[in-house]
Amino acid sequence: MSSLWANLLALAVTFVIVGAASLLVRRLLANREPHYGSWGATLSYVAAAYGVIVGFSILFLFGQYASARDAVGNEATSIGTAFDQATLFPQSQPSIQRALICYARVVPAYDWPAMAAHEGGSAKVDAAYQTLVASVGVGDKPSTGALQAATATNLVSQIGNISTARETRLVAAETRVPTMLWILLIGGGAFAVLLLFAVTMPARSPTQAVLVAMSAVFTVVMLLVVVALSEPFGTGGGRVTPQLIDETAASMTSAATPAVGAPCAFDRQ
Repeated sequence: MSSLWANLLALAVTFVIVGAASLLVRRLLANREPHYGSWGATLSYVAAAYGVIVGFSILFLFGQYASARDAVGNEATSIGTAFDQATLFPQSQPSIQRALICYARVVPAYDWPAMAAHEGGSAKVDAAYQTLVASVGVGDKPSTGALQAATATNLVSQIGNISTARETRLVAAETRVPTMLWILLIGGGAFAVLLLFAVTMPARSPTQAVLVAMSAVFTVVMLLVVVALSEPFGTGGGRVTPQLIDETAASMTSAATPAVGAPCAFDRQ
């Protein structure tokens, strides 16, 4: 079952369970007349505080999510730029371009599963990057022209940017919602729904059940948003994917010679 359908099913189940529970509790309290109106002020305070907590969590996690997406784009751009600049160094061009192609292939194959499992970066990607660094300058004489020296500096800079972008997404993958914050998010949401049940007692039973159930569904939606943003490299729609890096790898492979674009030692068999 896809993540979308699983979430929709969870929302539907929440609506049914909370609505049924509201009707049941209302029936049990039918012969009692507690002063539920005095709970209104408490609901206002809890709802305001809960909104602040949820808003802060989403804002913080969205910043991490955006950084992860930007890092993937920067990584793909640096890989492609370095591939193009390698053509200005004929002797080392094959080794640099092959190392770039192999790196672009190994990242989606190994780094993404590792990040989704919260295992950090893959050792295979570390090895591929070390091979890339070692490929720079292989067989070339020291640059003497100003243009070639500047291009060599820029090429090295692009390779450094690849490492920086990778570290950024690895940090984003390690982002965690603290346990205490989860307690506040889940407990605060449940408490707010309970208070809403209390202050809607004057309404008819079906109306109250729908209001409380819809509030519970809305609370679950906010929690699902927090879960999705806290797992930027997980599975499901809306997550950060290696599509840009895959496209860059395919573009470089099509432009390279057969020997340079041949299968790499890191490729999955």
